[in-house]
Amino acid sequence: MAPEIGVHLESGRNIIETTVILSVLSSPVRLMKFDKSIIVYGRNRIMKKLLSIACVTAAMLMPSIANSQDVRLTPSKPSHYFYTPTAYVTKPFTLVASLHEVSYSFPGRFQVHASLIDNIGRINFGGKYGILENMSVGAGLAYSLGHMGKGDHGIPNYADPRFGTYLAVGLVRTPTVECAITPHMQVGDRVSSGVDFGIMGTLSDWVSIIGEVGSSFDFHDDFFYLNFDSGVRIHPPKIPYLQFDGGIDIEEWPVGERSPTVAPFIDVIFCIRTNN
Repeated sequence: MAPEIGVHLESGRNIIETTVILSVLSSPVRLMKFDKSIIVYGRNRIMKKLLSIACVTAAMLMPSIANSQDVRLTPSKPSHYFYTPTAYVTKPFTLVASLHEVSYSFPGRFQVHASLIDNIGRINFGGKYGILENMSVGAGLAYSLGHMGKGDHGIPNYADPRFGTYLAVGLVRTPTVECAITPHMQVGDRVSSGVDFGIMGTLSDWVSIIGEVGSSFDFHDDFFYLNFDSGVRIHPPKIPYLQFDGGIDIEEWPVGERSPTVAPFIDVIFCIRTNN
């Protein structure tokens, strides 16, 4: 049984011990300005929209917390590997907060998600619906606010926002191994389509290994793009609501046109269920 974290609301004062978490989501975000070779920033209007979404997500949690005198928060799991989405939707009322995934899931296998850095399923903000237990469809804004390193994952830095969609099909899902294949398409000023593959193997209670391969064909410039990444996910048993990702990303490059570049991949993921 997953351990629980008690949150006590004092009668008449409504002191919520998770205020820090929600205030991080709802407060203005100021990113430190690094060298352009480290992070490429998107447009301010897109950032404002994403911050609004984060505030809405935080607001959605308040009713379930405020309506109870003793809320139990159960650790959960993210719904992505590094860049590729899982084929399943997280359990209802699951909140995930990280650089790559800010999401909240509802009953009926529906989930909304956004990404502060890069994207998931080549979508920066959108929704995900579980058609079956291990198959889902996603759609939304195909864009990226920023990237780790010089390159990109599926969305060129110079591209305007587009409409994106994907179908995530789970091939295997066991307690130790899971993987999914994700056909995807982005439509707008340019059209591109391809297939991504993600796999995760759990070695112990502490460590999982993740590997991904991505491909895309751009019909605008007739280039075929590839990307690879791999690394580890650390999930300490004593802090089950936190997970840590680290790895190497061979960034997407047009095959035959230029050589790929390598960038680090890092993330800290906070996952809980807000209502049981």
